[in-house]
Amino acid sequence: MEFITLKTIYYGSYISIPLILFFIYKRYFILIILFSLFIYMRFIEPQIIVVNEHTIKTGFKARYALIADLHLGVYNDEKILIRVIEKVNNLNVDALLIAGDLLYQAEMKDIERMYLPLKKVNVPVYVVFGNHDYQNYQLKERDKLENLFNKLKIHVITNKVEKLNDINIVGLGSYWFKDDNVKILNQFKESDPVLILTHNPDTTYSIKRKKFMLLAGHTHGGQIRIPYLYKKIIPVKGDILWDKGLYKYKKGQVFVTSGIGEIGLPLRFLVPPVIDILNFK
Repeated sequence: MEFITLKTIYYGSYISIPLILFFIYKRYFILIILFSLFIYMRFIEPQIIVVNEHTIKTGFKARYALIADLHLGVYNDEKILIRVIEKVNNLNVDALLIAGDLLYQAEMKDIERMYLPLKKVNVPVYVVFGNHDYQNYQLKERDKLENLFNKLKIHVITNKVEKLNDINIVGLGSYWFKDDNVKILNQFKESDPVLILTHNPDTTYSIKRKKFMLLAGHTHGGQIRIPYLYKKIIPVKGDILWDKGLYKYKKGQVFVTSGIGEIGLPLRFLVPPVIDILNFK
């Protein structure tokens, strides 16, 4: 039922285009403004992929592309992923990191078509899953996606460790589903170069390590970023909003990307899809 409702919202939004033409004809100026704003949020901003560069002091050197919250399925498909990959391949990075929530009401038949373009990424790809990928109705699709990733030699590192150029990349599972096994961090010394990739930044509160660099998504930067109001809907539970960008937590650092896709409503406002380039020094 929810899937049908989301499809109705998605396709029903197209009626805004003939409506605004009617309002222009009738000179209903207030409605013209409102529907113009809606059309921007629905059809324009979700297609604007921006690239933001950040320099962060970590004690180790690397250059990564970070994305999250693709949410391919009911609202988005491989078209936006292909555009992301084209940009990443021209950014001279060491790896592409994907911080979870790859699926959103995705159907089994669409999984391979939507994610096969990742084979064209010209650098190693590291992936963890997010809370939407853990939903009971999405588990079969996630399994199929993981099998596809294994065939494509994409590194699925949920609660695993892999090393790239002497940097230990630690993947952690979903915080909401209590699958973020932070104990795997105990094997490292404080001086070891460790990069944590997870979905929900609230995982930070469970980390005992004194010094760390954690990358996450999950918040969408509010997705519809109406001043003040967006802060009320960001889905985090701790004292820190984890909106977007770089945060300090005790002696650690947390970077939150505002993601690519949408959930709930197929809208974005003042927070377009983003590829974050992280220059660690």
